[in-house]
Amino acid sequence: MTIVYESARDTHHYQERFQLACVAPAPFVRPGERGLFVRRPRGDRGGASPDSRYEAALGRWGLIPLFSSTPDYPATFEARGETAAGERDFLQPWKRGHRCIVLADALYRRGENDHRMVRVTRADGQPLALAGLWNGWRAPDGQCVESFALLTLPSEELPGERRAVFLREGWLDDWLHCPVEEAAACLRPYDLGKLLRTPVDSGPPRDAP
Repeated sequence: MTIVYESARDTHHYQERFQLACVAPAPFVRPGERGLFVRRPRGDRGGASPDSRYEAALGRWGLIPLFSSTPDYPATFEARGETAAGERDFLQPWKRGHRCIVLADALYRRGENDHRMVRVTRADGQPLALAGLWNGWRAPDGQCVESFALLTLPSEELPGERRAVFLREGWLDDWLHCPVEEAAACLRPYDLGKLLRTPVDSGPPRDAP
């Protein structure tokens, strides 16, 4: 399970993959904090070019379901890829095609030793494309609060553990735009030979620049 991820800081990655001009996001994001994600343009908002296929949004890592009465809904930063389509917390975002992508230079997960962590990156230096679901929750005062969850699958390396879903480069547009009934086909195991896993004594400090 991902404890914290390191946002893709080089904004040319957003331009190259999604033709988006973005301000560099927060360097490290933990559950409950705000991160940058890419999605299909929202259909209920004006102002977007009719030719735009993508838009960037900031939202809380921890999806707030439509039925929640509070923005502090707990433990929804991870959605199981095998069951999200039928789970109460994630059913509506899945049905509505509210899929998103988080670009990350690295993510951190717990190591086999509880006192250490593992930093996961792509071996070629490119950012990881993490599959997610997003939602726009309407607060009692009328404010729309954006949020997202990262999708996970069972870990091939550590039985009983979960890992984030890494999308293949050629599937980014498909993940965001394919029909709902085809979305699960994008949630495939990633070639572990294309990843670097580096043990570290601790994750990034909370006041990291």
